[in-house]
Amino acid sequence: MKLPKHRVPCCDIVLLVDSETGEHTRSGAFRVDAGSVEAQVLHSLRQQYVNVVPLPFDVNKRKTIAALQRLAPRLVFNLTEWIDGDRSRDHEITSLLETYGFSYTGTTGEGLRLTRDKVMAKAAVASLGIAVPQEYKPRGHVSGNARLPYPLFVKPRAGDGSDAISGAALVYTQGELQRRLDLLRARNLGPSLCEEYIEGRDLFVALLGNKPQVLQPLELRIGRQGAGAPRFATRLLKHDEAYKRRWRVGYREADLPRATLTEIRQASQRVFHVLKLRDYARLDFRLTADFRLCFIEANANPDLGRHTFGRERCFAGVEYPDLIRRIVRAALARASRVTANLPAAVDRRGNGR
Repeated sequence: MKLPKHRVPCCDIVLLVDSETGEHTRSGAFRVDAGSVEAQVLHSLRQQYVNVVPLPFDVNKRKTIAALQRLAPRLVFNLTEWIDGDRSRDHEITSLLETYGFSYTGTTGEGLRLTRDKVMAKAAVASLGIAVPQEYKPRGHVSGNARLPYPLFVKPRAGDGSDAISGAALVYTQGELQRRLDLLRARNLGPSLCEEYIEGRDLFVALLGNKPQVLQPLELRIGRQGAGAPRFATRLLKHDEAYKRRWRVGYREADLPRATLTEIRQASQRVFHVLKLRDYARLDFRLTADFRLCFIEANANPDLGRHTFGRERCFAGVEYPDLIRRIVRAALARASRVTANLPAAVDRRGNGR
């Protein structure tokens, strides 16, 4: 049953999070873990808006909906990633919010399903005339040369957060390919995908708003070379601080020709829309030595940790409080087209939103 459109909001924003990201206090209130992304976003929201309440998404969906109905927020800031530890079910949360009439930040269930399936996402991007890696979908035992030249990049078709992405994901022989496929199958990671390996520079492009604005591309830099040096962004490279220090891993604004920047901006805007992304996103590209741009994958509702790409660098060129505010305003602007009869909320500075 949908909430009536004339409901009176009891709070400005509910920050909807995974239940594992905090704990309930003795009073029954939910407290997010200190230093977490959830804590960073909550702090920024509370600096700017009067009444912000963190709420864990319970596997008992009725319990979560009941809590949302009591709070009747003007907006749900959706930071959830899974249901009961299953990332592939994140779209169920947004579908539930829509069913009960709640406005929320970020991509809809349709966009989440599309971007999670790397084959579907690449097909949609390729339909725009944007280059993507060639692929094939292995079944059972590998024979021949897999119809693509080695090396090949092997990953779960529906992986998330660099799932199963290690140095061994790049294979050079049929034997290595078969062993990698067997390993992924043993780990129950679903169907695998084999792609041609695109040699080049790793670029990460953030988009903000619903036009959207394309921010300055960031480039992965590996300062130390030698045996064992990473060639691409693995899970270890993203999350292990000692490993980053060892190989002098960092990110910097990419120094690119004006024509390439224009191509990236135009391609990113088109990808954003064809993959049905909303409010904010991050796209991964590779740029070859001859400046051929190749789409790798899209990240809907990406990590909002303020140090994701280095200290105080999350979305290049945007101060963190402004980033959070612009995500909220993009979602509210969309909601206002549906609930234009609701009175404007007011932030701490007395400005209507």
